[in-house]
Amino acid sequence: MFIHQVNDIDWLVITAFEELKTLFIEEAGAIPSYFSVASELSLIDQARLSYGYLPKLNGVITDTGTFQSQENEEDLNPQLACLVEGRGRVFIYHGDFVAFVDDEQTFITRMD
Repeated sequence: MFIHQVNDIDWLVITAFEELKTLFIEEAGAIPSYFSVASELSLIDQARLSYGYLPKLNGVITDTGTFQSQENEEDLNPQLACLVEGRGRVFIYHGDFVAFVDDEQTFITRMD
């Protein structure tokens, strides 16, 4: 695991092998630059502002960030994760799946 900072947000890149970190960044895609601690909006609202409509998907996010859904053959473990105090957590998975978790809701979507 290692930390990659974008817009003053520490993103945790999750991998057990240091030599694979470049591969994980490429596979997970670019860390979204529109997320910012300077914004007063929640992380979900920041994504909606950038993407417009975000389709809602069904599923459950465990405490460790694993995405469980009946539509998926197997559980998805996050490749990137971040926590912004007071604005929630974001988990990014292979295949453009993204989960937003805050005190009020869990929102799972897919960003193409």
